[in-house]
Amino acid sequence: MSNAPFDHRQVIERLKANVPALREIGTAADFQAVKRLPDFPTPAAYVLLAEESGEPKPSGNSAGSARQKVGVVFGVVLAVRSYRYSQLADAADDLWSILDQVRSALVGWTPELPLARGAQFVTGKTLDSDDTTLLWGEIYSTQHSIGRTP
Repeated sequence: MSNAPFDHRQVIERLKANVPALREIGTAADFQAVKRLPDFPTPAAYVLLAEESGEPKPSGNSAGSARQKVGVVFGVVLAVRSYRYSQLADAADDLWSILDQVRSALVGWTPELPLARGAQFVTGKTLDSDDTTLLWGEIYSTQHSIGRTP
């Protein structure tokens, strides 16, 4: 059994396979490399591992088998731009189609990890915007397990 942290590259591969409209799908490093809203390639998605938290067993672990549930929270930031309009509301309209595809790809998807659970949507909101570019962030959660077996 692996004790490695959640591999967010599985989310990236899932989006690549299921959301062909995305021009770029990157990591937190790719997201941080873009300094200005107009410089984001669009439409694009950036996958960020937000948090992992273990659920300790009240009775502890026995000497033979030691498994622990780990809750995972990851984010997906979407960048969309509308060249047709100068109103932000129209940029939001362009978001809905991409957002529908992203949610369809992720909600209920089970990562290939020991004792993983299907991903769930937690929340979404506007992170930043200007006249034609909108950054929308979503949080998803899932779970897997770490430890050893006898």
